Amino acid sequence: MSGGMRQILNLGLYDGVKRAYSLRRLNLSKLQLFHPTAEEAAAHGMVLPTLAPDKPRAGNRKRIYNTKLATAEAAAPKMDVPKPELVMGPPQISPWLNSHRFVHFFPTASESNVILGDRGNRMLRFNIVDGFRYMDTLPCLHGVKEMPMVISVPPTDVHLPDGHQEDTGDLYIIDGLLHPDKAEVRPQFEALVWRGFDQSAISSKFWHCDILPLPPWINHHEHAMVFGHALVGDSICFSICGAQGAGTYCFHIATREWSKAGDCLMPFHGKADYVPELGLWFGMSQDNLLCAADLSGLVRGEELSPDKMRIWQRDDLPEEWQPNSLRNPCVVSLGYGRFIIVDFLDFIKFNKEWNEMDAVKEFALFTGMELAFSNGKGKNGRTGASKDNGHHSSGTDCSGNESCNCGSEAGSNGGKGKGLMHGLRMIKHKSHRYMFKKQLRIEEVL
Repeated sequence: MSGGMRQILNLGLYDGVKRAYSLRRLNLSKLQLFHPTAEEAAAHGMVLPTLAPDKPRAGNRKRIYNTKLATAEAAAPKMDVPKPELVMGPPQISPWLNSHRFVHFFPTASESNVILGDRGNRMLRFNIVDGFRYMDTLPCLHGVKEMPMVISVPPTDVHLPDGHQEDTGDLYIIDGLLHPDKAEVRPQFEALVWRGFDQSAISSKFWHCDILPLPPWINHHEHAMVFGHALVGDSICFSICGAQGAGTYCFHIATREWSKAGDCLMPFHGKADYVPELGLWFGMSQDNLLCAADLSGLVRGEELSPDKMRIWQRDDLPEEWQPNSLRNPCVVSLGYGRFIIVDFLDFIKFNKEWNEMDAVKEFALFTGMELAFSNGKGKNGRTGASKDNGHHSSGTDCSGNESCNCGSEAGSNGGKGKGLMHGLRMIKHKSHRYMFKKQLRIEEVL
């Protein structure tokens, strides 16, 4: 993503009645998940309490339920999803496949581009060009991915020659459920890259699908799980754990070689997004809490110490809203330290007949969050956070203009977060709820 703050959120939905997948585009300027001024944010926003992690991973952290149901419902009005931009039926493949997910939606470096992949390994790209809906095909993957995880690498000068705006960037796709000992017959890590036949400047460029190796340290493992991933400079770091050991491994894009960062796992579950304004990476922790960390030394093998990370407690939800056991929260970076957090929740009520709590409704909670750094410039300072009766605001504007400074120089994806943890704050703005209905469920948020 380049330019100003992101304005569109891509939603992948599945209609269980029609057995169809749809792509929808949510206009964030209409949804208004952020307070428009620093004064409103100071009056109505909320700073989440910070946990002091004694180690990157802990399994005993839980959400605190301090909010009454009526208060939470009033603060999160219901919303509708926009009309479909694209509808796609499931692929005609073997009926014996045991997964209900036949189509996956993959993010790219551009909010106008979405990749759709089906269980037949076919890849389609949806784009909006000058107001027109446009689709083209990409090379097929070489193998099925049971739990695909996608790392989108922003485009470089190679992607933008002679006015040909190939702004999708490259995609690296790894299976979240690995079988390393079967890697020779079952491709589990692949890349969709834009390049020519050779390095010549006059060589015509087009899309290629390349099979990539897994980390050599896990080749003997029968099973392994990819817990988290992050783009750190020109490397992709993966935290992988299995019965035969765990570790964090870095895939160097230019050389396509691996290095081992260490035996510990990153604190993130799923994707971690880089925030250049803060020089930090942000995502969900292993226990589904908001987390920020400085991963800049990971490629060099530096251990992630507690003073280089922050975890925030969620105490803004009622006890009747419980996390869905099958869906983890997801995060989408909008740029300039702002994010959309999507929680998949169950509304529970007490069942007198069975004498237990039952989930009666499912919904997705969209919340605007802002990661801001206070450098002590005072109330409503451009880089400071204001405080008013326990509520805070970063003082940034809602447009994402480059004048917004969250506390450090914007830099490359290499990270400049060292020393910026002190004063780091997570500010909750506003929320909306989408209630699942008629089996129309949100499967992906991109």
